[in-house]
Amino acid sequence: MDKKVYAERLSELVLNKGVALEKGDYLNIVVSPDAYFYGRVMAEYAYKMGAKYVNIRVSDMRLDKVRSKLQSREDLSYIPSSFTSYVEEGLKTGIKNVRIDCADERLEDIDFDQDNYQTLNQAFRKAQKGLSAKYMGNEIKWCVAVAPGPVWAEKVLGKGKKEEDLADVLASILHIDTPDFLSLWDEEDRVSKKRVDYLNSLRIRKLHFKSPVTDFTVGFRKEAFYEGGSSETVKGSVFWPNLPTAEIFCTPDNSEAEGYITTTKTVNVLGTDTEKVTLTFKGGKCISVKAEKGQEVMEKYLSIDEGSSRLGEVALVDIDSPISRTGLTFGSILIDENASCHIALGQGYSSNLHIGDKDPKDYGCNESLVHTDFMVGSPDMSITALTYDGEEVKIMEDGHFLF
Repeated sequence: MDKKVYAERLSELVLNKGVALEKGDYLNIVVSPDAYFYGRVMAEYAYKMGAKYVNIRVSDMRLDKVRSKLQSREDLSYIPSSFTSYVEEGLKTGIKNVRIDCADERLEDIDFDQDNYQTLNQAFRKAQKGLSAKYMGNEIKWCVAVAPGPVWAEKVLGKGKKEEDLADVLASILHIDTPDFLSLWDEEDRVSKKRVDYLNSLRIRKLHFKSPVTDFTVGFRKEAFYEGGSSETVKGSVFWPNLPTAEIFCTPDNSEAEGYITTTKTVNVLGTDTEKVTLTFKGGKCISVKAEKGQEVMEKYLSIDEGSSRLGEVALVDIDSPISRTGLTFGSILIDENASCHIALGQGYSSNLHIGDKDPKDYGCNESLVHTDFMVGSPDMSITALTYDGEEVKIMEDGHFLF
């Protein structure tokens, strides 16, 4: 697909479905330098839809890694007033947020200081903690989407493949290769909601994940509920946090996780790839980690704060999802998480708890500066639910939903 066509159709999808942009809205678009073209096209589309102001914020991982080698931790902790003003403005205006992910910069082999890089990222996470909480709590609409890049194309599809080739694959996943893609997402939503309704009707107390490399149980409060497809803000307005999406997810009790669970896809953690990571839990906390690749960075991640070693999300995905059927590993959490069941270490979604204005922490919602998804699904995984009524219900066998 032509780059400009992809950008225009992605903009139409994200702005109409993702953040449901309305006339007079403020919009923030976060891009890497590689994805700036897509951000600019989206900004132009937003203005045509009547946006009051569109801000494009460039997040440059390459430069941040360079800084980690050249600057002191004190300098890396500096937060410019322009950024704090952006956060304050976002809180005041309820600015909608779009992040366009392109994996190109993550695929470049750039030498960097892991500890200093973490210091830099942690400083910015702390600075925008209040705004992030608004997004995680579904008080403000947000959406994460994807755009192709030349480096990413060769990584996923093979040497000699171009950005346009990857655009073809992504366009199919996003349905933007067909003229009625907006209505196709409505149909996807209907399927997701049927599954969501069934899971919520079970009143699930615990889920038990079992495979040759996993034997893991996680608990949920009575107030927790499953969600998938589109979401709603606290005021009942519909939006899509992820495009594409195929997951059905819930907020677990951060004090209830037992056993071990192993990742089945590559996950980029703090700028470093990890593979075949086995996490062992006791009393809700990850007490040990063993990684075939990325041992050091996983240990650093688990020590960021108290919540980085506890769960903030559990998500179920059928291995027959459109992304899984491609047979490709994309190296993008947004895409790969929708091809596999996954768990997230870090911040939980308070929006997945029926608690009104009560403090989410009192209902097992994890709190952390980070949130990273780890793909754990496989064709030999089964999942059994234990309900609050004391029943055992198998909901997944050999990676497939049974409902």
